[in-house]
Amino acid sequence: MQNVPPSPTPAHPHLALLLPLSDRLKEVGEAVRDGFLSAYYQSDPATRPPVQIYDVFQDAADAYRQALAAGATFVIGPLSRAHVAAVNAVADGRTPTLLLNSLPEHQPIPRHVYQFALSPEDEARQVAERLLVEGKRNGASLVPTGDWGRRVLAAFSEVYQAGGGRLVANQSFSAEATDLSAPILDILGFEASQQRHDALVTLTGMALQFAPRRRDDVEFVFFAGQPIPGRLTRQQLKFHYAADLPIYATSDVYEPSPMANEDLEGVMFVDMPWMIGSDSTLDRLRTDLAEQWPQNTHERSRLFALGLDAWHLTQFIIASEGSPADDLPGVTGRLTLDPGGRVHRRLDWAMIQIDGTISTIAPVTAPP
Repeated sequence: MQNVPPSPTPAHPHLALLLPLSDRLKEVGEAVRDGFLSAYYQSDPATRPPVQIYDVFQDAADAYRQALAAGATFVIGPLSRAHVAAVNAVADGRTPTLLLNSLPEHQPIPRHVYQFALSPEDEARQVAERLLVEGKRNGASLVPTGDWGRRVLAAFSEVYQAGGGRLVANQSFSAEATDLSAPILDILGFEASQQRHDALVTLTGMALQFAPRRRDDVEFVFFAGQPIPGRLTRQQLKFHYAADLPIYATSDVYEPSPMANEDLEGVMFVDMPWMIGSDSTLDRLRTDLAEQWPQNTHERSRLFALGLDAWHLTQFIIASEGSPADDLPGVTGRLTLDPGGRVHRRLDWAMIQIDGTISTIAPVTAPP
């Protein structure tokens, strides 16, 4: 599909897909576009509306205005947080718009504007929910430094502490770190144990036999981060005789390659069905993707899945006139739309095995 010229005429009804297609986010935008069009062309040609694609690389708000002037009846996109904020600021409140990222929690949102994002905060909340249902009330967190890590930890903590959970240790790490022994020692309480020993030696003046003792009030580690620091975390826990301490993680820890998951055995994580589910429909779609894009990365694959579900969500919202009574079984999760227009994803669970493969874990629900 071609982009609409600056002053399209005549105007005609169509769906407008707003994506970055010529700047530093070009590959990201193309992955979402390809997923959207893949689902679009699999739908019934007799009922699917025309789609026009608009490049937002210069001005997302202007691209949105162009789409409306050209007759767009439903807008999908844009993608980055900055572009989403720009479009939300000029949304007319009449044309349904499915933003492909999330706005701040208390940001005013016009009517008929919906938010659909692959949110790590949603994943963190679901990890917290599972821990509470399993009865684990004391734990530790290990997240990257920076805004992403702070947001993920805040989302996890809000749900976990509201349910009666307590984080007894919170540690962070640099994305470039090659040694996580310091934060792991703190989580296990060995540093405090050493300090108590040193204080006793100072007080008594005697040389005392000493073996550092792991704290007994940590039931799990909540980990958010990439596979490499995930492996370092697992290795450090083993080294300090804490291999029995379970790790619950967000999807970033997992790559669909057994070699990438070495030394992550036992790690439990949430992820979208597209990445860890297995049924005939998913298998066929993933096979088609691998044939068309043999160099496809797992990051691109996730964005392709976002595009697939963006098409199905668009049809879902149109058919229900913005108020669906049911949820939508998507490839990025089981999707529900709340009254505020925010799409929530219910994800699947899996555990990494010793050979790097995964096994699915049954979901848990709170008792009635």
